[in-house]
Amino acid sequence: MTPFFATCVALAFTFQEPLHSPSMPTYLKGEVQVQGRTYPYLLLPPLEIVEGKTYPLVLFLHGVGERGTDNEIQKAHFPARMAQPELAQRYGAFVLAPQCPEDDSWANMNSLSSAQFVQDTEPTQAMKAALASLAKVIRKHPIDLNRMALTGLSMGGAGAWDLALRRPDVFTAVAPICGGGDQRTAHRLAGLPVLVWHGTADERVPVARSQAMVKALRALDIPVQFTELPGVGHNSWDRAYGPEGCLEELFAARRNPAQIQAATAELLAKVLQADEKIAFLGDSITQAGNNDGGFVDLIRKSLSKVRPDVQIIPAGISGHKVPDLLKRFEADVMDKQATLVFIYIGINDVWHSTSGAGTPPEDFESGLRELIGRLQDAGITVVLTTPGIIGEKAHGSNGLDTMLDQFSAISRRVAREKGATLCDLSRAFRQHLRLFNPKNQEHSILTRDGVHLNPDGDRFLAIQAARALRRAVLARN
Repeated sequence: MTPFFATCVALAFTFQEPLHSPSMPTYLKGEVQVQGRTYPYLLLPPLEIVEGKTYPLVLFLHGVGERGTDNEIQKAHFPARMAQPELAQRYGAFVLAPQCPEDDSWANMNSLSSAQFVQDTEPTQAMKAALASLAKVIRKHPIDLNRMALTGLSMGGAGAWDLALRRPDVFTAVAPICGGGDQRTAHRLAGLPVLVWHGTADERVPVARSQAMVKALRALDIPVQFTELPGVGHNSWDRAYGPEGCLEELFAARRNPAQIQAATAELLAKVLQADEKIAFLGDSITQAGNNDGGFVDLIRKSLSKVRPDVQIIPAGISGHKVPDLLKRFEADVMDKQATLVFIYIGINDVWHSTSGAGTPPEDFESGLRELIGRLQDAGITVVLTTPGIIGEKAHGSNGLDTMLDQFSAISRRVAREKGATLCDLSRAFRQHLRLFNPKNQEHSILTRDGVHLNPDGDRFLAIQAARALRRAVLARN
């Protein structure tokens, strides 16, 4: 066993706070299956649950010393503290503590030691299980979906960075304790409250790992609270979760998509060229997006505060499919001298198949290739989306999900092979709905009818679009 692992195990077993008491809440045990493997979790409920009321939740990711399958030892530190009657009464929250097996981790462990760490494309299996646990708990318990916070320590601190960077739209705030992450992805935390704690005498995870993340955030003008603890070693969580720590800020935060949307658009504005012209090419979703409060309008308003010289070109027409875009992109995009284009298409190509007027897959693919190729030949930077959703129920239970998956795969392939930036809306929508549609509604989470966006959907799309456009501009430069 390495010194790092041995120290973490020792810390876990020498933790002195009582884990059980007659006056403490009772932990609920659960498990999820991910790719045929069982992953346990503990759920600490509030002291009292009143019917009709919802309660905040904190997702806690433990350290190396608490790995295993006993579904017990991960109570240490944050869950044990939150089980104390005084704090349980004060905050009235659920605490979800999944357990990572010994042969896995919440994130790539190099994030704790390497200054050149690059986040893995996909989350670890343990992290997928943590998300599956969160989704299961949300479906079964009265969780306030606008008050879900994230924290973790050591290996779990790296996990907190990793998950917040992957899913910043989910949480109210993130508190990574003595962890580290990929500073090159720091932009994704725009608009999310970030509370970082680390001891300067930490010999297990160098404080430089938190410093690098904080430096990256501040370089982007993203607010972050960083508490360096002089002389404190690897147990900085004792202070972070203590009376003068981050608990008040963690529980006071509320999910704020409007704040995230504005901050994300501001980051986009900072990388745009002078007099940039951005065209939004698509169907009725894009057309409606130009209306007051639509996703195009939200981006336009946010950009105008920082870059009034940037021009938005609305180019959405109801009912249009890829063949329709081929007939009008020259007039609607090229002739207007667009420098950057966001193409959101594919819903009608699939949806209209129910009446025999859809687009065959081979025509969809060849049409996208021609459209993107001609735009790129004209020097226009292209962002291509996947088609999105037709119905908000669990993936696989909406009538056209299989065809949407097929067309999404085509869009991904074409974007990759043509060198266009991909905005994977299909995946983003499904990930969001997995957590935020616990009652499995057909619509009304992000859409008003299963397809066309409601205000929450427009804001969500504005965030995804701004992130993708920023990536496209940076790749171009």
